Amino acid sequence: MYIKGNSLNLQYEFGEYLAKVLPAYYCEQVLVFYQENQLHFDIWEAKRDKNFYTKHYQRNLLEVEYNAAVKGKMVRYYIFYKNNPNQIIGCVNFHEIKRGAFCSCQIGYKIHHKFCNQGIGKETVSKLIDYIFAQSGLHRIEALIHPENAPSIALAEKVGFEREGIAKGAVMLCGQWQDMYRYGLVNNDKEI
Repeated sequence: MYIKGNSLNLQYEFGEYLAKVLPAYYCEQVLVFYQENQLHFDIWEAKRDKNFYTKHYQRNLLEVEYNAAVKGKMVRYYIFYKNNPNQIIGCVNFHEIKRGAFCSCQIGYKIHHKFCNQGIGKETVSKLIDYIFAQSGLHRIEALIHPENAPSIALAEKVGFEREGIAKGAVMLCGQWQDMYRYGLVNNDKEI
């Protein structure tokens, strides 16, 4: 994420939470997060690489993501409780960052199944959106959500996203191209 002076705060604290862009040595914690949530996440995800659930794969992915964050290409914040900085409770990522006339990105988010329905998603996603809008100069954030993913739809709407339509055949899931709801959120506070 290009943020004033071509640098990014790789860590952000708010309330009882800590959001961090993780370096590669967190690969074991990230692997545990995905293993513990495989059934919870995989139904809404594109097909994963056969090696996704390995420490080596996660180490490489974290390294790529960390470098992309530093270069302003994307940013994935892993969420922790401040008083337990070793267990990942979720993640929020901002990707497909476009500059120029668009000044937009896509958002994705995941909450550990043990922490669902506790308001964590709403608070962390909302705070990180506010932070990204304030720091990045982005004007718009979009989300593509499967029509049957009721928890994700509810979260998007709670933090202010509006359904704008349907993206036909947008994502390959379960061997089929599937339609997704397209949601958008515009930064109305940004000075032009």
